[in-house]
Amino acid sequence: MKRNIKKTIHWVIAFSTISLITACSEPESTGEEMSITGTIVTSENFEGKTFHVSMFHAQSGIGFQQHPLYEIESFTTQSPNFEHSFLYSPEGNTGLVVYAWLDNDGDGINCTVSSRNDVAGADVNEDFPNSKKNYSIELTDKCVGPDWFYPAAD
Repeated sequence: MKRNIKKTIHWVIAFSTISLITACSEPESTGEEMSITGTIVTSENFEGKTFHVSMFHAQSGIGFQQHPLYEIESFTTQSPNFEHSFLYSPEGNTGLVVYAWLDNDGDGINCTVSSRNDVAGADVNEDFPNSKKNYSIELTDKCVGPDWFYPAAD
């Protein structure tokens, strides 16, 4: 009897461990690998500074749950010219918003209470992934996020 209980406990522990590992692992990435290219245009001196670039689904969700600006991923670059590859899932998603800001003070944060000089901009392709374009992001506004640029005010 004790032997059967020990055997059962070992199986329960083994099953629990496997279940825990499986539940906590990263889900398999889905989507199609896409690449974008672009240029960030600014009148600011960007020598030695970092551009932060983020890509968003312009619209995400289906039906009444649709909403703008669902983040896909972000990256940084020292150059105003960029090329980046990422996984894009077209299921329930349309368009692409590419948002960038220049970290003028080097703190890695887009504006703070004491530093309000980081500039931002965005470019939109409503027809992505059906059409490709070279993104041109003009950094024109200080201390604003992607929702400042998209969706456009009516």
